[in-house]
Amino acid sequence: MVSAASAMPATVTTLPQGSQTPSASGSSSQLLNQSDFLQLMTAQLENQDPLNPMTGTEFAAELAEFSTAQGVQGLQTSMTSVGGTLSGMQAAGLVGQNVAVAGNTLLLGANGNAVGALNLPSAAADVTVTIGNGGATPVATLNLGAMPAGTQPFVWNGAGSSGSQAASGTYTFTVNAVGASGSSLSATPYAVLPVTAVTLGGQSGPTLDLEGSQAPVALSAVQQIF
Repeated sequence: MVSAASAMPATVTTLPQGSQTPSASGSSSQLLNQSDFLQLMTAQLENQDPLNPMTGTEFAAELAEFSTAQGVQGLQTSMTSVGGTLSGMQAAGLVGQNVAVAGNTLLLGANGNAVGALNLPSAAADVTVTIGNGGATPVATLNLGAMPAGTQPFVWNGAGSSGSQAASGTYTFTVNAVGASGSSLSATPYAVLPVTAVTLGGQSGPTLDLEGSQAPVALSAVQQIF
């Protein structure tokens, strides 16, 4: 392809006022549009070397190149729109399901069970989860034993350390994990909460309302679906 810049002589034709040209910053508001391209093409034809004029093939090639670039840009815009629609559909399908997000909240429901999760960087020889309600004395302790690496769920049946059933409500938990060598592992706790509603159209994409959580969380914050 012969570019407009390479075929033009030293004389420079000034574009009409208001035309936009590319800048060093690459701002999308200053990219050549179709009108700018046609003005440059006209200037090229007016100032071409009479002894070496542009051929019809070169002219057609430049038009085809610009049309291709416009088509690619349009395709990218369409794919972005489709991606946003699919993301919204995926988020809407999570209503009523449990998702794991960053946090150490345990929601003990009326059925007497609470689900939590934790992530281990490597396999653990022993994992212990301590459950509390903000007081100085733990409500319950779960001995989960050996667990593989990765995100692992666990269930608390609501039984307290004294053997009595804990009341429904929100609790917190901490994780103590020990590796095969006896060294402590840094385990990441995850709150597993049901999705109650989905909000679409935000600047950061869909957000989820979770039971027991005061602030909505982004769909991208979901670590796992249970």
